[in-house]
Amino acid sequence: MLTRRLPYLLLIPVIVLAVFAYTSTTEATSCSSVVTNSDREHKQALQQHEPGTDAYFSALYAIEDALFDAMKNKCPNNSAVVSTMGELQISLGQIPIAQLYAKKALEMDTKNWQAHYVLGSALNLQKKYTEGLQHLQQASELQPDNHSLLVNLCSSYEKNKQYNEAIEACSTAIEEGPYDIRGTAHFLRAQAYKGTNEITLAERDIELAKEFGFKQ
Repeated sequence: MLTRRLPYLLLIPVIVLAVFAYTSTTEATSCSSVVTNSDREHKQALQQHEPGTDAYFSALYAIEDALFDAMKNKCPNNSAVVSTMGELQISLGQIPIAQLYAKKALEMDTKNWQAHYVLGSALNLQKKYTEGLQHLQQASELQPDNHSLLVNLCSSYEKNKQYNEAIEACSTAIEEGPYDIRGTAHFLRAQAYKGTNEITLAERDIELAKEFGFKQ
């Protein structure tokens, strides 16, 4: 099912043509606030609502409306706003559309770490693991202290059968990252240990993942 916002993508090339030689501090701050607020509300929606429920979609569509309004009006050529929309589309299950937004964001700013993250995630979800890994690596290079991103990079390494790299990435996330990502990191590291035939370590990580509340 296509997202209800698919027609809006057709407006982006027109919007992007309106390139301004000067962007005021007020406008930049306003766009930054749009991204910050959207990210916060997106995270809250994922925490508060069961995926696939009416409440879940209602919350995400409200964020989508606000982002599209910003893209039309306050932030017509802002890469961060466009990539934020891309990340939202992943939660809505609209993977090809998320990929389109990420590519558009990268056309605006090749150093946008979130755009690389969204594109890498979208490619992985389409089982294009080699391409997905490349973008997640770039995202991690641009945002080295983002441990949630590191967990996704660990998963991508595992999908590409680069097990030692996966173990290293997940280990860093476990040692340095927040509590709420450690269950997933332990589970993913277990899969990597299975790939290296270190079954005892894999079993231990599975148990630790459960202790941190991870559920498959």
